[in-house]
Amino acid sequence: MILLNLLFFKKKNSVVRENKMDNVISNYCDNLNKLNEGLDPEILAYWYKRIEDKAKDLCNKELAEKIVFAQNRFLWMKFDLRISKRAVPLVLQTIREYIPLMPFSTALYFEKVYQIIMDEFNKDLI
Repeated sequence: MILLNLLFFKKKNSVVRENKMDNVISNYCDNLNKLNEGLDPEILAYWYKRIEDKAKDLCNKELAEKIVFAQNRFLWMKFDLRISKRAVPLVLQTIREYIPLMPFSTALYFEKVYQIIMDEFNKDLI
């Protein structure tokens, strides 16, 4: 047996019943929608562009030309990262600076990007 807590409110000579379970489900759905919003290709492209521009600003012109992020034209969620080994620490630093400013799901995505770049960089050193 499911117990539902009902609250009663008077609203201009009528009684409105509010179900707490409906509020919980509604809040849960809203939170899931907010998580999904951070993984839109446009949002990811925006953060990639900000990271690319900031990393290029931190280094000299020659090294800046070797930092290129490109969004795939057919698979919008796929990004190609071409980074010089000398520029990797700057890109990683920039990602770390921007993660607190991102929506939650976008921040998780870029945490994974950070980890993949770090693993590839360390693999080349070994």
